[in-house]
Amino acid sequence: MKLCILCNFGPYYSGKNIICGGSEKVIREISERLVLKCNYEIDIYAYNYKKVFRCNNINLFPCPKGDDLISRIAHYDHIFVYSDSSWSFDTLLRNIEKVGCRISCALVGAYYMQSHPEAFKLLKKNLHRFNIITHSKMTSDYKWCINNDLSVKVIPNGVDLLEFNDKNNIDFKNKYNIKEQYIILSVFSYFYGKGFELLPKIARKLSSTIKDFLIVQLSNTVDYPYDKIFLDRTKRQAHGTNIRFMRDLPREDVISAFKCSDLLLSVSKKEVAPLVILESRAAKLPYVSLNTGNVLEQPGGIPIHFERVDNKGYAVVDEGVISRYSTVIYELLMKKELKEDIIREGQENIEEIDWKNIIPLYHEVFNR
Repeated sequence: MKLCILCNFGPYYSGKNIICGGSEKVIREISERLVLKCNYEIDIYAYNYKKVFRCNNINLFPCPKGDDLISRIAHYDHIFVYSDSSWSFDTLLRNIEKVGCRISCALVGAYYMQSHPEAFKLLKKNLHRFNIITHSKMTSDYKWCINNDLSVKVIPNGVDLLEFNDKNNIDFKNKYNIKEQYIILSVFSYFYGKGFELLPKIARKLSSTIKDFLIVQLSNTVDYPYDKIFLDRTKRQAHGTNIRFMRDLPREDVISAFKCSDLLLSVSKKEVAPLVILESRAAKLPYVSLNTGNVLEQPGGIPIHFERVDNKGYAVVDEGVISRYSTVIYELLMKKELKEDIIREGQENIEEIDWKNIIPLYHEVFNR
C-alpha cells in the first residue's frame, strides 16, 4: 500500500537523533512499523520540513498548500491525516472530489471541526469517504463523535516497552551533575496551553516542605514562532527556583531521565491522550498530572482535580490546584509504600499499550 501521511509536525531526523514531541513520536511509530511489518510505502508531508529527504525507508516532504497539495496526494492508495487541526485538512475537505482514495483522520481533539461548522458539514457530506479515529473513549473528540452520530474507531496511543528496558544504563544524575536527592521530571514542548507557567509556582510551593529536589524540564527546539518566547519567559519566572531547563537531549538520555527520576510532573492544561503518561508507566515512574484528556484511565499516577476550564477548554489553575500538586508530590516522595503501590498499578496490563499490539489496528483501518 502507498500511504500518504499529512501532519503539521512530522518526526525530524538529525544525525542519529530523532527530534520529536508526542504527535511526532506517534507518527514515527506508525509509519516505521507499517513499513517494516506490513510492507507499506509511506510518504510524510509536514510543515516543519524544509527539504525533501528519506530516512528509515520513509520519504519526507515539505507539505505544499492549495492545489499543489491536491495534485501531490491524488495518486495514493490511502491518506492518513493526523489531527483535524492539520493545516492541510481544510484543503483536503474542500477538494475531496479530486482525491480518489479513502481517507483516515485521527481527530486528536477535533478542535478544528468543533470551531468550524462549514468544515464539519463537508465532512458529514463525504462521511462515506472517511475513517474517523480517536485515541480514547474518555476524550472530548470521542464524545463529540457520539453526539454527532459519527462512526468512530478507538485506537489508543502506545509506547515502545523495549525502549525502556534495562539495557539503558546511562546514569542521568552523574552525567548531568545533579546533586539533589530527588529528581522531578517534566517533559513538554513550548506550545500554548502546555502549562509551563505552572512549573515555577509548583517549585516555590514545594520548596516550603522539601529542600533537596530538582525539577528537570526537558524540551526540544520546535519550529513554532512562540517556542523561544515561551521558554525565555518561563526561565525568567523560574529565577531562584529549583528548576533546570535542558533542551534537545539525545533520546537515550531522555529515556535515562525517565528511569533515574523519582516522579513525572505533567502540567499541561489541555490534552487528548498524552504520550508522556504512557512513557512514565513504561519507565515505572509514577506521574502527577492534571486530570485532562484520558489521564483518568491510565493507572500509575495521581491525577490532580481542577474545578473550571476557560472558554477554550483549558484548565483554570488557581492556588488550590497548585497546593494539591505540592501535597501529592510531597506524599509520593516521602511515602515509599504509596509510591510502590502506584508503580505496581501502572504495570498492570501494560502490554496492551505496546506499539506492537496497536499497529495492527491502524493496518486494519487503512485497509477498509
